[in-house]
Amino acid sequence: MFLTSVGKTTVARHYAKALSFLRVLPGDTFVETTGARLAHDGVSEVKKHLENLKAGGVFFIDEAYQLTEGHNYGGRSVLDYLLAEIENLTGVVVFVFAGYLKQMEKFFEHNPGFYSRIPYSLRFEDYTDTELLKILQYQMNQVFQQGVHIEDGADGLYMRIAVRRLGRSRERDGFGNARAVENLFAKIRERQSERLSVARRAGAQPDDMHFSKEDLIGPNPSDAIVNCQAWTELRQLTGLKEVKNSVSVLIDHIKVNHQRELAEKEPIKFSLNRVFLGSPGTGKTTVAKLYGQILVNLGVLSNGEGWYVCPH
Repeated sequence: MFLTSVGKTTVARHYAKALSFLRVLPGDTFVETTGARLAHDGVSEVKKHLENLKAGGVFFIDEAYQLTEGHNYGGRSVLDYLLAEIENLTGVVVFVFAGYLKQMEKFFEHNPGFYSRIPYSLRFEDYTDTELLKILQYQMNQVFQQGVHIEDGADGLYMRIAVRRLGRSRERDGFGNARAVENLFAKIRERQSERLSVARRAGAQPDDMHFSKEDLIGPNPSDAIVNCQAWTELRQLTGLKEVKNSVSVLIDHIKVNHQRELAEKEPIKFSLNRVFLGSPGTGKTTVAKLYGQILVNLGVLSNGEGWYVCPH
């Protein structure tokens, strides 16, 4: 069986138990590995895994396309061995190959016998925004089992905005789905923790079970830019009128998009990437650092760290 995209490992584990329960397989042992590991360790490692599965079960190979990538020299011999064992172990071991759809299409080209030996492919679609919202709510309830109070509610505007932002990443390769939700929740908790710490230092007694609008979607750019030290420093630099105007326009775009999100309208797309051109000593590196920090303060980037690469 081929599995692509989200939830592959979880489904494969349940699949092993179901086959054993239905007595299709003699056992429910589950062995998990990756194409890269098998390519590195060779056929001998495959034999060890199959020995562990002699009582029956599922052999799950994630990122299986790595077996056919050019830099994994031992991968093709491993794959040829696996193809032979698929027939030899019919009724004892079920082989599940998983990976991203585009890469797996190339993987199929390795041997025309794939489809006769493994006739079934299951494609796992990316989660919708509604499903991502349910996952985020579930994670919150798992961590805060005594209950949480979310500004505007668990299905409210700010939760929807947070999830919509996440969902736009589907356009990029490697979108993490449930894993991406975990990262989002970690960022939300980080912002909440910072807010609680500030409140306690000021002598307040904030509610640890409360998630505010700012925790969920970050600061209001119009408020954040007022207290942004990096923006103040940039405006105080000598000259650089064009640079300052460009950053000012960008800040206005970010403000407009924030208001559009609050009105549940699609944000206007624009790029944050910039090319800084100029002679030595004109402030390119200084401005780049300030630019990164401005984006952090506006909630557009997670941190202001960056790399300066000197061209040769």
